[in-house]
Amino acid sequence: MSETPHLPVENRLSHALDPTTASGERALKNFRYVVGSVNGDALKVWAELWREFQQGVTPNGMVTPSVQQGFKPACGWAEFLERFWLLKHYLDYIHRLCQ
Repeated sequence: MSETPHLPVENRLSHALDPTTASGERALKNFRYVVGSVNGDALKVWAELWREFQQGVTPNGMVTPSVQQGFKPACGWAEFLERFWLLKHYLDYIHRLCQ
């Protein structure tokens, strides 16, 4: 039998993910995963916002006359504006991470 006791999985994982012991390459990889995840969430919110506008915009980017009269999001103004704020927070977070 081995003289060294086996550490529980939790202890081994916490040691492996400890930022003081992680290599520079590991830290960069973790950073990329965090930024990638936040960026993915931001892109999803952007897609939801764009879907609201697609009904009133041509493929060339021209605004249709119906939207010129007054845009009303299908999800309602409160949810529409909340999505804009969520997108802003995601972009702010990515900006802070990259500084």
